Amino acid sequence: MTELVSPAGSAEGVSAAVQGGADAVYLSFSTGERRGKFDLTEDEFGRAADFCRARGAKIYAVIDGAPKDDGFAAAIDNARRASRMGADAVIVSDLGLIWALRRAIPSMPLYAGEGLGIHNLEGVKLCAAMGVRRVALAREIPRADLLRIAGASPIELEVSVHGPQCAAFEGQCFLPEAKRETLPCSRECLHGYLESPRGRQPLAMKDACLAGDLEFLKSANISAFRIDGRDRRPEYIFAVTSVYSKLVGTGRDPDSEDMALLTGAFPAAGLTDGYIKGGNFADMMGSPGEEPEGDTPFYTAMRRNYLNREFQRVGVTFHARLRLEEPMVLTAADDRGNLASGEGGSPELAFHQETTPTVMQTELFKTGGTPFYCAGVTCDIQKGLYLNPQEIAPLRDSLLSELLSRRFAFEPRAESPVPELPPVPNNPQPPVLTIFVQKAAQLSQRMLSLAPPIVYVPLEEAASGDKRLEPFLTSEHITVCAALPPVIFDSELGRVTELLLKARQQGVTEVLAGSLGSIIFARSLGFDVRGDMSLNVKNSNTLAVLLGLRLKSAAVSPALSSSAVRALRKYMDTELLVYGREPLMYTAGCLVRAETGVCSCDSFSGIVDAAGFDHPVTRGFGCRNTLWSAQKRHLAPRSREYLTSGLWGVRLNFTTENASECARVAERYLALGDYEPSSATQSLY
Repeated sequence: MTELVSPAGSAEGVSAAVQGGADAVYLSFSTGERRGKFDLTEDEFGRAADFCRARGAKIYAVIDGAPKDDGFAAAIDNARRASRMGADAVIVSDLGLIWALRRAIPSMPLYAGEGLGIHNLEGVKLCAAMGVRRVALAREIPRADLLRIAGASPIELEVSVHGPQCAAFEGQCFLPEAKRETLPCSRECLHGYLESPRGRQPLAMKDACLAGDLEFLKSANISAFRIDGRDRRPEYIFAVTSVYSKLVGTGRDPDSEDMALLTGAFPAAGLTDGYIKGGNFADMMGSPGEEPEGDTPFYTAMRRNYLNREFQRVGVTFHARLRLEEPMVLTAADDRGNLASGEGGSPELAFHQETTPTVMQTELFKTGGTPFYCAGVTCDIQKGLYLNPQEIAPLRDSLLSELLSRRFAFEPRAESPVPELPPVPNNPQPPVLTIFVQKAAQLSQRMLSLAPPIVYVPLEEAASGDKRLEPFLTSEHITVCAALPPVIFDSELGRVTELLLKARQQGVTEVLAGSLGSIIFARSLGFDVRGDMSLNVKNSNTLAVLLGLRLKSAAVSPALSSSAVRALRKYMDTELLVYGREPLMYTAGCLVRAETGVCSCDSFSGIVDAAGFDHPVTRGFGCRNTLWSAQKRHLAPRSREYLTSGLWGVRLNFTTENASECARVAERYLALGDYEPSSATQSLY
């Protein structure tokens, strides 16, 4: 049976999800100052766990994002606290935390969250090798690729079937961090940018709705359907969950009444199943939508439903015994083997009415207002006896109440200490200078004379045979590294392989990988692999895991401060972005085509935010885009800090600069010039 998983960002949201028919609820909690707006308190989480467990629903604790070293112990502690309160699984989106929690709570099921950005089969297999039991697949995966992954996956798979979605690929949006938001997704993209000439927010997407695709997903053996929207109202959670619960149970497609509930749950955003159908990206863009403030007749009706009902999911069997001049004996057993037994009134000889097994069953099936339904009744009733039905009901209700309280109990999970990572001495050598260019045209003889040890270029550029790359490829002092697309679907592996083989013919032997699924794939073709910023490395444990995956180097997240970079235990060559625009998101389609109707990425200036800053947009593999920060990161004034932080490399990231400007920037960072950008920021460093 496919599990229906619903969100909750409040205690009331938990009730709404469970009473709507969710088989599991996912939510986060925090015990410290970092508590987010939609995190439950520890006490709320404990009561939510009891509420769910008693009603046969599971509860999953979410550890949001990737913790930094100074928050790593707290993340482990939160997972342990959730386990002690009866969490059924922990959802994690950080490699280092997966490694640590496998040791901290060995029997706790770990699920890979959507933040890991798993888009292909290799990514799923890598998660399985790390001990993950379920992977939340990225919602952008088209139907054919989904079937391929599901047909070969060694572990459970989860798919998002309804809720807010992003123009960026899962795991490839870093806008919240750039905006200093505490939640993994703050929906900044929906409101932080000016309306386009076409009268809409340029990054806003319609809500996903796969209500008509559930049977296909079931046939593909998807283990769980997830509803998104922890930041939405309980009324939304109840309305959407109740529709999907009914559709999953009946196996039918949604009717007009179902669609009215789904559209009414979050008006104006619009619904689309475009990703799974491989639809036009522009057709998936839409109004950001808004939840109405206060009450509406729709929300009032939804709230009345989940506050005044019990979704009956727990089966109970009864056994009744009636003997003359003896108290009635009634026993109830639930699906977990809990037993409750009690005695009631004594029957008398029947004159006009007799208490038969049918009469007894009729009374015991009346379990309304409880989480239980009667799954069966067996009777041992002496003939010719009568017991007033009003004496059966109180005993039935008493036993059900006893069963409910017994269902709060759970088996505690064993905990173990997490092995302390060994200290490593900081690299005493100053970091080498690496550069990333979008186009070969940004390279020059002047840059060649500076001999940057690593030059990253996009894969398509590396395979193009551009003559401007040739002197860098043949230099004894320079390695040209081909940057893979941050996301590669299984159906695209053939094209990527073709490009990689062409790049190898040009002399390329190393690649830069920005997603887990790309690492093993590139190594299987004989390339050495370096890790890009989109792997979101923020802690020492993740660096240790990537070392185990035999990466040659790894770039850390630009969200790290100077002190956090210095504190990292650098188990492998570690790289930091010190100059250039930061990637804010890698989109699942062409923003330019969606905006203008034609693909003109090379001549498109960018997207303007609400403060009037222009964010460049560049073209990537498959006509996808990267949205860049408006200001350039410039850390040269703080060179003393990063030069002594034990880093292997510092990177210059060139996007809109011309060849002359690129060389001047490199000279500045080699202490050979005095170039200063006109608009710069030290961002979070």
